[in-house]
Amino acid sequence: MVAWHGNYYPYKYDLRKFNTVGSISYDHPDPSIFTVLTCQTDDAGQAVCDLAIFPERWLVAEDTFRPPYYHRNTMSEYMGNIAGQYDAKEVGFVPGSASLHSCMAGHGPEGAVLIKASNAGTTSGPQKIGSNGMAFMFESAYMFKLTDHAVDTAYLDTDYSKCWDDIPRLFNREQRDMRDVEFKK
Repeated sequence: MVAWHGNYYPYKYDLRKFNTVGSISYDHPDPSIFTVLTCQTDDAGQAVCDLAIFPERWLVAEDTFRPPYYHRNTMSEYMGNIAGQYDAKEVGFVPGSASLHSCMAGHGPEGAVLIKASNAGTTSGPQKIGSNGMAFMFESAYMFKLTDHAVDTAYLDTDYSKCWDDIPRLFNREQRDMRDVEFKK
């Protein structure tokens, strides 16, 4: 640490001690429940940066799609995997991997995770996810700028978006009831 300003100072925290919370009845809670640290802007509800973590935890909600849901954010997300397997991307998101979803970029679980979770049913009992895992997310109301190194690295996954190619089309004009949909591998 070279210098600090005001009441900002370096702090060391063991993320394995973070007490996760979640829904024990139904519905997937907002990922903001995993926020460890936040630095707010002057605008209410807008953060310069939030640090959220996704450690090993139990999912017990019934009648609920358990993986993270498909969404777009008004904030930008930089997500990384520290250890283990991340529950929304089982293939390719190995420890040391990271992804960036800029504001309003749609994202969510890969197709294989959707199919697996949909075939498991909504009342499949308690499920422990992220065994020995730890993922993190920096979320900001501001846009992240990529460095030249990030854009030009040999490790860049140029096929990242293909993880959503096998998501089945579930809605059309003829079929309005999800109960009639079969998920096929």
